[in-house]
Amino acid sequence: MKPYHLAVVVLWLGLLVGSAVAQTQPLPTPDADGIIYVKVQPNDALWSIAARAGLTLPELLDLNNLTEDAIVQPGDLLIVGRVTPVPTETAVPSPTATRPAPTAVPTDSPSSTAICLGAFDDGNQNGQQDGNEPLKAGVVFTVFNDSAVVGNYVTDGVSEPYCLEGLTPGNYSVTRSVGATETLTTSGNWELVLAQNTVLTQLFGSFEGEAIMVEERETAVSPPTPDTTPVPAPTAEVASSSSSRTNNPFVWVSLVVLILIGSVLLFWARRTAQ
Repeated sequence: MKPYHLAVVVLWLGLLVGSAVAQTQPLPTPDADGIIYVKVQPNDALWSIAARAGLTLPELLDLNNLTEDAIVQPGDLLIVGRVTPVPTETAVPSPTATRPAPTAVPTDSPSSTAICLGAFDDGNQNGQQDGNEPLKAGVVFTVFNDSAVVGNYVTDGVSEPYCLEGLTPGNYSVTRSVGATETLTTSGNWELVLAQNTVLTQLFGSFEGEAIMVEERETAVSPPTPDTTPVPAPTAEVASSSSSRTNNPFVWVSLVVLILIGSVLLFWARRTAQ
């Protein structure tokens, strides 16, 4: 066999192996514009990246405007596909209260290093799963570390929270899909630091339809405080005035003079009548 033919056979075998590996690798998630990227790993070549993505080498080169002699470096982002982005609705804040951000719940007795995820139908729109709020199916989660996608999961609404186990400690990011008629009540993204032998669990809430509006409560008006200042009785004032006049000598003198004048006038009137 000629060296040229041997090289072709080796390249073909490499493509087959790369395609098999690509089927076991989690698929990258489209961004908001519907573009699917992959990050170049150490020792990657253009043909191996194309094989993992299920593309031919010319297709990969055409998507990224590259030539066959182009050189890529670890960490570079390459386009491996485009899809039509799904329109999403902007989450409407509930008027009842400020919704809390998702909070990681560490497992009491972790047996591995894992991230556990789930989604629920937040009927009362308070950002927390209450006892009567069911799990939600059809939500797509994508988990990233600092360099690549480490897992994808679609909820079934029954078996959650679902745990990605066997992860290495480090920084991770979790994103969840949002349907066209769906409104989030918790953040759709989760940034976390995963420690060794730690299991972190997070449930993400959302609802369908219109936001619940709360009627304004009437402010209670306190009755006016009665004036308890005692008011002096008018009789006491009159009695005080009468007492002061009685104790005045001028009053007595005037009264005697009037009686005398009246007596004189009465006597004079009788004499004149005779």
